[in-house]
Amino acid sequence: MSDQQPRLKLTFTGEGFRQGAVPLTVVAAKLLSLQQAMFHAAAAASGHSGLRRGLWFNRFRSAAELTFAASHHSELVIEAELAVNPVLDNNFNIGQQSVDILFDVAVAINTDHLEQVKLNRFDRDYMVRAIEGLMPNLGDQYSVVLENCQPNKHPAVTLTADARARIKAFVPQGQQGFDTEEVTIVGELIKIHVDAGDDMITVRSQHRDIDCFYGDAMRDQIANLIAGSTVEVTGYATLSDRGQVSKMHQVLNAEHVSMEPLRIARFEHAGRVYHLADPLAVNIEYADGLWVYNHHGLNLWGYAERREIALKNLHADFADLYAQIAEEAPDNLDEIAGQLRERLRNMVSFVGGKQANA
Repeated sequence: MSDQQPRLKLTFTGEGFRQGAVPLTVVAAKLLSLQQAMFHAAAAASGHSGLRRGLWFNRFRSAAELTFAASHHSELVIEAELAVNPVLDNNFNIGQQSVDILFDVAVAINTDHLEQVKLNRFDRDYMVRAIEGLMPNLGDQYSVVLENCQPNKHPAVTLTADARARIKAFVPQGQQGFDTEEVTIVGELIKIHVDAGDDMITVRSQHRDIDCFYGDAMRDQIANLIAGSTVEVTGYATLSDRGQVSKMHQVLNAEHVSMEPLRIARFEHAGRVYHLADPLAVNIEYADGLWVYNHHGLNLWGYAERREIALKNLHADFADLYAQIAEEAPDNLDEIAGQLRERLRNMVSFVGGKQANA
């Protein structure tokens, strides 16, 4: 690597992936999001004003395409190089500017200063949506650290699930009618329209098919969804007289919800942190309008209409279970409760003070 050639580094860190054991699906999704962010940054740097549809990014491959450069394994670290030929001055300059834009927007997201980013609204929205894909999902107990290997060029940016939650509050403010309100629906994605008629998706939620229309900045995010998967969509919608969503006129956020078990390495509640010797696999279900997190072996439950509340309730349930069983004197428990006490005490390596999500 030359001293001028940008090289980016992604580090997957946190209790959720111990010894760098990161699922390939997670690695692939984050690398794709990083590349999409670079293509959008290159479009902004070059002043591209056309619609970003189809294979629009091909025109920016020579300036912003990343190639694999190196990897390290303890925490998983992947380095990707911007392999632009320095002889091609224009492409090289656009590539450098793209890296600057990438870090400017990522830092602005973390510091809640997106309104200060010097991009037009469309470029900024594209970048925000692309960088969102780099962030962990709700409940994930790991972080993605984005760095520039060139020393002193940009500050490292730590992307967390909390940062993704902040992005949801920063959405394109389109024209909403007086009869609309912001709602969130969950259901099966049954149709995706991209570059075919109206830009919309159809979600089957509680036995009803709801058309949801999205803007151009949502295109990458929508294209990465998979028909038949469970999605959570937030946007401005018209409600029927019975309070049901008739149509979503403007999608503000749409994300795939993994229904695979959630790996929890620690539970947090009321200022206490229960660090587990090994991550616990917790099942996720969605039924009758409720999110349900559960572990049948421990009789551990958390449920609510919103995912974040259900997950919070799960953490509270574990804390109650630990206090009532693991911290109880053995003589006060029957045989079954005594066995559970032993299991819980073996599961938890130590109990500490409160820490921020990572």
